[in-house]
Amino acid sequence: MPSAAQSASSSSLELLTIYEVSKILGSSLDLEQTLREVLRALSYQLQMHRGRVYLQGEDGALRLVAAQGLPKDSPAQEIDYNQGEGISGRILKTGMPAVVPNLAEEPLFNNRSGGRDDLDEQVASLVGVPIKAAGAVIGVLTIDRISDDGPSGHFGSDVRFLTMVANLIGQTVRLHRTVAEERRFMMRETFRVQKELRPVVAPVNDVVCTSPNMVDVLAQVHRVAPFKSTVLIRGESGTGKELIARAIHNLSPRKDAPFIRVNCAALPESLLESELFGHEKGSFTGAQKDHKGRFELASGGTLFLDEIGDISSNFQAKLLRVLQEQEFERVGGSKTIKTDVRLICATNLNLEEAVGHGKFRADLYFRINVVTIHLPPLRERRGDIAMLAKHFVGKFGRDNGLNLDIAPDALEVLNRCTWPGNVRELENCIERAATQCRNGTIRVPDLSCSMNLCNSSVLFQYRTMGAAVGGLAPSMSGTPTNPSVAPPAPGRPQTPAMPPAMPAPANGAAHGAANGAPNGAQWPACASGCGAGPMPVCGASKPLPPSAIVPLPTPQPAASAPAVPSAPAPQPASVGPDLPLDEPESGPLRDRLIWAMERTGWVQAKAARLLGMTTRQVSYALRKYNIEIKRF
Repeated sequence: MPSAAQSASSSSLELLTIYEVSKILGSSLDLEQTLREVLRALSYQLQMHRGRVYLQGEDGALRLVAAQGLPKDSPAQEIDYNQGEGISGRILKTGMPAVVPNLAEEPLFNNRSGGRDDLDEQVASLVGVPIKAAGAVIGVLTIDRISDDGPSGHFGSDVRFLTMVANLIGQTVRLHRTVAEERRFMMRETFRVQKELRPVVAPVNDVVCTSPNMVDVLAQVHRVAPFKSTVLIRGESGTGKELIARAIHNLSPRKDAPFIRVNCAALPESLLESELFGHEKGSFTGAQKDHKGRFELASGGTLFLDEIGDISSNFQAKLLRVLQEQEFERVGGSKTIKTDVRLICATNLNLEEAVGHGKFRADLYFRINVVTIHLPPLRERRGDIAMLAKHFVGKFGRDNGLNLDIAPDALEVLNRCTWPGNVRELENCIERAATQCRNGTIRVPDLSCSMNLCNSSVLFQYRTMGAAVGGLAPSMSGTPTNPSVAPPAPGRPQTPAMPPAMPAPANGAAHGAANGAPNGAQWPACASGCGAGPMPVCGASKPLPPSAIVPLPTPQPAASAPAVPSAPAPQPASVGPDLPLDEPESGPLRDRLIWAMERTGWVQAKAARLLGMTTRQVSYALRKYNIEIKRF
């Protein structure tokens, strides 16, 4: 029986251990690390080895979350018990402490967590207590007492001490779970409140949108409008760049001042300089009086320069001075004129690529690229297609005194189109369909793609073949081929094939002929992807055959190509006069690319002009087809 001195020493040590455990539990927010430190303190202070802490998960299973003396190859997160399974499962089920004097003789012991392979050499006793919080059992705490002389038989003090430790652990676990749940609740509430109380962007005239990316654009318009900063609007052709520029002007303090628009691509350099800066009387032939330029007319207001990327290098330097100094001279004049103009620029070109190739001045780029607004293409805001279609239908009806509507199936067809011409193309499509509809409702047969007259399909075919069409971004997916079209004979130039003429429908014929296809043949579906054709409409069980691709014109030799020798070799009769002998037929893009690079001395810019592509497309294709560039 232990003496009074030993009991006092043991009580003092237990009290010190409780103090250390309480400090550890309140020292960190990492629950698993904290529990491991608690087990390490028990092992160091009271020789309670191989401690285990199990916590009950949401599914009711008891999982090991912290262990002392666990083998390194035993992952703790994969060790779990069900209620009533093993010693720990029985403690969880009964909610009562358990003492096993000798683990080697206990039938419920399964050593699932490992670390107790030495039971034949020494006696290990297990003491386990439930971890409770708010009267409910949420876990189990177990420790081992190891002895070479056999079990002592006195475990009452260990049970009382471990119960106190388990209570501290239970309160800590409950606090952690409460904090975690409150944090999740606060995050959900914050997200909900932000979504509900998100500042409602005031509508902009003629801008119809509900998609998140366009709502962000309108929010950016409202933020930038009150300031004088230069704005650069970027986006594909037909996305509404001028509409956004006018919205910025109308929301700015300059809304009562003039809004002047200039399309830089529509005027030659000499005329563009006169239009922007004005000219003096007699400065050139035909200048019979002084003429104010757009910068002078827009003073106090906004000047919108559309297609800014198409101006020449010489004019870029003149424009840069106006932007930097806010002053200019008229053509033929010497008087410096001050102006107060807010500049808004727009382009559908890649200005960074133009700067890299020396086609656009870097200093002008940095001067106009102050606030950039990117307009997403219509294919990236499909949620707005139906709303835009209804808006254009209503607009057409008001302009023509009609009461029009559009059927839901027609809206589904419009929603599946790729719209390479963006909103402008959608408006034109609606206007064409409105002129063809009957009974005041636009239906699928009224759409151009249903009549094999989709104007965007040809653009889409050229785009998929790697050619840039206006403001459309080309695709570098290679040259599509049509298996139904036989390849041209070797040595003969390939000419662009025209789209087939639309056959006239025959009344009373078979199903295919009734829809306008001769001999019951099916017309190809719209190449832009809407899937509406004269034979099976979108969703029909029988798929349509692939549409015939209109091939691109075969690239002609560059003007700067080497001169032909005076005595050329005789050419076969089948070779056209405009096609070099060594040019490949319109086959894989890789072969045409290698041919162009070899012919131009492996200069990418010249090869791009020869193929009718941009330098960026050529560079991308070289990397895509793993073509090694030869250096001379």
